[in-house]
Amino acid sequence: MGIPLTITNWLLALAPILLLFFGILVFKWSTFKTGGIGWFVAAALAVCVFKVSAKGLLIACSKGLSLSLYVLLIIWAAVFLYNVAAGAGAVTVIGNTMTRLIKDRTLQCLLLAWCFTSLLQGLAGFGVPIAVVAPIMVMMGFDPLVAVAACLVGHSWAISFGSMGSSYNTIQLVTKIPGEVIGPAMALLFIVPIFITGLSVLHIHGGFASVKRGLLPLLLGGVCISGALWGMNKLGMAQLASLFAAAAGIIVIFVYARICERGKDRLEAGADAAAPAAGGMSFGVAAVPYIILILFSFVTQLPAVKSLFSGLVTGLSYPEVTTGLGYKVEAVSMYSKITWISHPAPALLLSAFAGYFVYAKKAGARPALLKKAFADTAKKIMPTSVGITTMVMMALIMSDSGMTNLLARGIALALGAFFPLASPFIGILGSFLTGSNTNSNIMFGLLQYETAEVIGKNAIWVAAAQSVGGSIGVSISPSTIMMGSANVGLTGEENRVMGKTLKYCLINAVVLAVVVYLVSM
Repeated sequence: MGIPLTITNWLLALAPILLLFFGILVFKWSTFKTGGIGWFVAAALAVCVFKVSAKGLLIACSKGLSLSLYVLLIIWAAVFLYNVAAGAGAVTVIGNTMTRLIKDRTLQCLLLAWCFTSLLQGLAGFGVPIAVVAPIMVMMGFDPLVAVAACLVGHSWAISFGSMGSSYNTIQLVTKIPGEVIGPAMALLFIVPIFITGLSVLHIHGGFASVKRGLLPLLLGGVCISGALWGMNKLGMAQLASLFAAAAGIIVIFVYARICERGKDRLEAGADAAAPAAGGMSFGVAAVPYIILILFSFVTQLPAVKSLFSGLVTGLSYPEVTTGLGYKVEAVSMYSKITWISHPAPALLLSAFAGYFVYAKKAGARPALLKKAFADTAKKIMPTSVGITTMVMMALIMSDSGMTNLLARGIALALGAFFPLASPFIGILGSFLTGSNTNSNIMFGLLQYETAEVIGKNAIWVAAAQSVGGSIGVSISPSTIMMGSANVGLTGEENRVMGKTLKYCLINAVVLAVVVYLVSM
């Protein structure tokens, strides 16, 4: 017994997703309104059509709240860190310093949105790269829409191997494919997104003129990033692959920029790059919270540190539930587990308070700075928090009612031997709904693997495509877009951001789909 795969059922399962797309992009509703309506429609369909019990609905909503809490803690902490740094004038100092070091705006955008975000993704992930880098870009003079869209698209190649390999580990767990097998396959597939995300960042910044101007450093950086990503996987160090690959890209583009700007002007820029700004704050002082964030994130990933603080974990457990149509949702322990030593929120808060004390000592920051940072954070984040919560609850209702599984089954049945063409898009669907590549892999990883085996395709490449697609799909996830928009004054304008990132995500997915189809034959 199970959910009948009919056209009517499939279209009904698709309805909440269509509502999100049309609500945000066409009707230009606020995410607060779109999320609330989407949640209500999904709940109504789950109960009336897919026969979810009241208990099952409450469990799905509770899971959504748990997952939302994981994300919201990061958003609140990241925005608070930004408000502390901005209130002290540190963000202005960082922006001005980077502008002096690299004068070319195209290279600035490529370095920050494509490489530095990916470096942070390698360490912390979960939206932290966008929340940290986009405001710095805005302070440097980039348009807020350009900054957020470029960061969203630019770092999406680094997500599967980011956060110390959380998504990479998940795809292994659900498919049972050894890491030494699927890791290099994913790294090879990522060659396509690496270059396309770089080209996308350039095009977002200034159209084809920027693409032409930044093509050579992009090619040089892309080769180094791709080589490092694959090499780290072959060495059995996949958890550090995004981190080292992004670092390689930063070095190549920075050196290229400095060579291009050599001469008297370059030397003068380099000589005073770290000099104190007009207000007396040096770049070293201004960057303290971000340096602490990077160091803390790295240290907390060390096995010895993880083991020492392994008991600092919270999470809820949920029983097995079966719908009236026979769709079974397995019992789960420690759902959306928060491991406090490695969760980004404590690192962000520690960095914020450490930064404040340094700013107070070195630059005369007053205690009122913290009070104002708290107030500004609450004012800026409240609408975003509600929107994220309702959208994530909608996603969990769809998952626990069998709607997402039904969508994937319908796609597989319709395409048959051409199923690999849809693999990246299914990964994108999971990330679009949940804002997480890890959750996308949990939802669809095994289904993709088993479908590939049934139709006689290479299941390793299809499973790899699931995670790669999930990675690039984060760039269009409403919850991630809201996270990025909140910090640069675009709350309520998320439809503009999604309209900007969607086309680049789809271009990436189409090219990737063709590659997956060819290699999986």
